Amino acid sequence: MRAVLLIAAAWAFPFSALAQDTQLRSSSAAAVSEWEICNETSYILRLATAYMRGGKISPKGWEKSRPGECIAQSVPLNSPRYIFAESDSVHQGGIREWAGNVPLCISEKSFTADASQSCQLQNLKTQNYLAVDPSDPQTTFIEPDNFGKNAATAGMQRLLKDSGYKITRIDGVPGRRTMRTIADFKKDNKLDKNIENNALIDTMAKTAKARQDEIGLEVCNNSSGKIWTAVATRDDGDWKSRGWWSIARGECLRPLTKTLQGTDAHYYALAENIITTVDGREAGPDKRLRSVATTPAQFCVAEAKFSALGRDYCTEAGYAVANFRPLPTDTDGIRVTLTDQDFAVPNAVGLRQ
Repeated sequence: MRAVLLIAAAWAFPFSALAQDTQLRSSSAAAVSEWEICNETSYILRLATAYMRGGKISPKGWEKSRPGECIAQSVPLNSPRYIFAESDSVHQGGIREWAGNVPLCISEKSFTADASQSCQLQNLKTQNYLAVDPSDPQTTFIEPDNFGKNAATAGMQRLLKDSGYKITRIDGVPGRRTMRTIADFKKDNKLDKNIENNALIDTMAKTAKARQDEIGLEVCNNSSGKIWTAVATRDDGDWKSRGWWSIARGECLRPLTKTLQGTDAHYYALAENIITTVDGREAGPDKRLRSVATTPAQFCVAEAKFSALGRDYCTEAGYAVANFRPLPTDTDGIRVTLTDQDFAVPNAVGLRQ
């Protein structure tokens, strides 16, 4: 039986649990002990799997899968199995998730967990995995544009675009323009003309990763405590605000990983506010980012982690309103460093928890 997982590519972030459209299609075949996981998307995927290891369900990650690649897992026959996938961070535009509704442990870095213990006790987070029919020998991840056997070409197109090459459409079709751009990439990077696809994709991924360090928004925290940041961008005419990313003192984080040109991007931040009282030190209302414009740009925010579409009627939709700072639109990327002087103590209760 072959299971095909169709998840609409959507904005997703480490804090996000956005709704996904999942479709499972199967055809009958005999159960096998080899579980093949295939990537027919245009993204390099990071895979976390969970099945019986050592007599108990054990989530484990991460394993990378290139576009067009299948990898095999040896699993106990007819035992429960679960999987979670996300796009690799080399891609622009945020992380996409392929998820289900079974809560299991996960971590940003390599991990092995015990499903019989709470994730918190293991210093791990919880993520929703997709339950897979144990009788299905193959699980395939796809996008709404089902690239099928052309997934490797679609992946190269996406990585070329992520690397700054002019790719107008990601369709998986190996047309003349795509092949010419691939040839240009090989020439620019002094690669053998007959380089094997996997090696070519790996080189493209390194180039895309290097470009990511030069584009988007990087926020650095030079304040006296932790800060939380949110961003607002306009994509295809629609405004969207998202938050919160947590940034420890002395650290930097990149909440936007695509060029700022044409996005009309804005950002906002809150800062930890520790108050000394007779009973000791305690957290007060978060300090808010000072406005730098006479008429600041306002966007929707929420107390908890959020993703809000549009910037009008925030209160009617259950959001609060915050004054965001604009980012330059004539550059690919920028680093913003925030200090205590960038924040003011609010009169009301803070907006982040």
